[in-house]
Parts: sequence; structure tokens; C-alpha cells
Amino acid sequence: MAVYGTSRDGDGTDIDTGRPAIDRRRLLLKGAAAGAAIAAGGRFSFPRLAAAQDSSPLNAIFGPGGAVGGQGKTVQGGMNLAMTGLGAFFGEVMSKGALLAAKQIKAANGPDIVLTINDHQSGEVPPSVNGVRKLISQNKISFLQTSYGAPSEALIPILQQNKILTFNGGGASPKQLFQDFLWMTRMVFAYDPTPGALTWLAKTYSDAKRLATIGTLENGVEALDQLAPKVWPDVSKGGEIVAKEIHDVGLTDFSQVIARVKATNPDAIFTVSFGNDLGYLVKQFREAAVTVPIVGIEFTQDAQTIAGAAYDTFVFATDYYDTANPNPWNVEFVKAHNAEYGKDPEYYGANYYEQVFVVWDLIRRVLEENGDPTKGDALQTALIQKPVFKSVYGGDASNVGEMTFDTQAHTIAKPMGVFAVKDGKPKLLEPIPTELVPPKEKSA
Repeated sequence: MAVYGTSRDGDGTDIDTGRPAIDRRRLLLKGAAAGAAIAAGGRFSFPRLAAAQDSSPLNAIFGPGGAVGGQGKTVQGGMNLAMTGLGAFFGEVMSKGALLAAKQIKAANGPDIVLTINDHQSGEVPPSVNGVRKLISQNKISFLQTSYGAPSEALIPILQQNKILTFNGGGASPKQLFQDFLWMTRMVFAYDPTPGALTWLAKTYSDAKRLATIGTLENGVEALDQLAPKVWPDVSKGGEIVAKEIHDVGLTDFSQVIARVKATNPDAIFTVSFGNDLGYLVKQFREAAVTVPIVGIEFTQDAQTIAGAAYDTFVFATDYYDTANPNPWNVEFVKAHNAEYGKDPEYYGANYYEQVFVVWDLIRRVLEENGDPTKGDALQTALIQKPVFKSVYGGDASNVGEMTFDTQAHTIAKPMGVFAVKDGKPKLLEPIPTELVPPKEKSA
């Protein structure tokens, strides 16, 4: 596990000297994630963040530091991420966003938010469950930032039993909704944008009737199994799904998938694949002379780099994060991210960055009521009482964006749209109307 913000980890290891005892079941990640580099003993090593300055432009956005802002308080937080395995890209960008937020908050004379990182090894349930149990028992975390679907769903009873306020800004799935102490900070992965994506596809390509779908069993399953079969025949006026292909996460050779899809002669392809997989998928379908529209549900710059010019034929629908958004908080975020890591932030990093600021806001509210900000139930109560928070999404040059939690379903409301990729960059084609976002129903 990694600790940022204190001089010792949960086992008494001196972070400054860098001589911790090796636990083969865990990875120790040190400092802020300025780029993961594997060090001796199977560790990740991160350079220490620069010393905080006395004031921050973020105080004008979030309020003063000092006692009212939590200065002098230490709040333990955990992260449950894919730091190794095929999804390590996600763990890297998510941790970078969160660690930058913790640094900025301390620089704004706020609390010392300590983030300890557990590696669920790209979606494995046992290291997720075992690692988070240790975060709770050893690190005494008050809140958790988790990712992926299955390894987060498996945590639900543990989080509720221990009253750990938890956010998922990556693999938000329907099974995580309506769960006490678990909150989504992105629109539900694949599920929420699917009706808008398919509506746009049917409207733009009115002759398209035969739809092939592609995805994984990690996330987006409900979109392929429940929504697409219902939505597509309706919006396409009698169309049908002619193929449903499931592939492993991390696949780089789509030749067999392509062969099976081509055999069904589709008019269009809809995919809920994600991460780098999507770059390989689009690139190889185009290299195989498949020219039909391909519509997906996310964009990452790494996937675009893999696909190259082929990605300019790709369309996606999601709650996309825009680095060029003139929202004053977003401007500060992009500037700080470039200063810290030498590159723009991206979607997942932005979500986990926001989460830490949500926690800071909750700490302020709890302190205002003379409560204990190290208690997860106190933080959640403050969230429910006022579920509106600032956001790097939305807003404009004069106004910071806002996001609002649904206190019943534990979802978030953020603007979604359909985007084309042009010259390697997303361009908004049209917003997705809120009426196309599927209603949330509590599972039996």
C-alpha cells in the first residue's frame, strides 16, 4: 500500500528513509504519483511532492483555510485502485488526481488528507476485499476512493459495517446504486449514456438496422444485456442486434472478434469496451476495412494515441471531461496538473481529484457543526444534508461547475453529450437530453 501525507505508514515504516518491511501481499506506494516506476522489492516509487505554499487561489473558490478549513486536522483516506495488471493506467491517473488534490488542500491551509493506496490488481476481488480490510483496521480510514465494478461491489457489506464513506468515479455500476455509504461520482458507466448514444446513432444513420455490440464482463454488462436490446429496436424503428461479443480486459489483438463481427454484416457497432482496449479495437477494425460507424462510451488520450488517425472515425457518448473548459476551478486544476506531472489531466484523474475536494467540503461542514471529521458516518450525514458540490465539469469562465448527488440512488448528475473525435481531440456533437438518462431502480 502507499501512504501520502505522513511520515509513517500503518506498519510503522519510515516513509522518509524509504526502508519499509516488504509485505508480499501488498505493494507500498510512496509519495505522490508523478509516474509509476517499479523499484526494488516490487514497490512503486513516487517522488515526494514539493512543500506546500502558505496560500492558494483555491481559497477564493472553496473558502478560507485555518481552523474553519480543517487546518491541523489529519484525515485518513484510502484508495482501492488498479496499480498493477492490465488496468494500471487507470490506477496511475486516478491516484495522480487524488494526490494532487490532497497537496492543494494542504497548501490552502486545509487538513492533512493522507491517502493510502491498495492495489486490487486490475479488478481482482480478493486483493480488493483483503486490502480494504487492512485500510480500515490498520490505517483507520474515514473514506475510500474505489474503482472498477466487481471489486467495489464486493466491498459493500464491509463499507456499511464500518461506516466508510466511499466514492467510485471509475467503474460505477448499477449494483452499486442505492447502497449506504457508497456514492458514484460519474454517470453510471455505459448504462447512463447508452440510450443517448443509440438514439444519436439511429438518427444520424437512419438506414442502420443491424447492430453489433462489443464489451467485457468487467463493466457495462447491464448496458449490453438490458438496455441495448430494448433501446435499439425502438430508436432504429425495427432494427436488431446481430452480434454480442465479449472480450477480456486488456485485449490487444481483436482479430477473432473482428472476424465474428464481420460475419454478421452489421450496419453499425456499439461498444462499451474501455481504456486502451478501445484504441486497439477501433484501429484494428479500420485496418480490417470495416467502415461502419463505431460508437463507444468513453475517450482517453492513451487510447487515441494507440489508434492514431483511425480514432477520427470514432464517436462516443459520456460525461466527458474537457481540459479546455474555462471554469475557474478547472483552469487551476489543469495548470497544477501540468506543473506537477508535465501533462494535462484526463477523465478518470479529474473524477478522483474532485472526490478529495468533496471530502474537504464535508470536513468543513462537519467542523462547523462541532462534529468529528474523521468519522465516515459524520461525513455522509453532511453529504446527505446538502448534496451539492463544486465541479471541474460544467460552469463557464465566470462560474465554477456544480454536481448534485441523488440521495436515494447515490448517483451523480453531470452533463453528458455525444462527441466525435477530430484531429485526435473530442468535439461535442450534441448534448444528451436528461430524459434519455435511464431511471434508476433499486434491485430486489
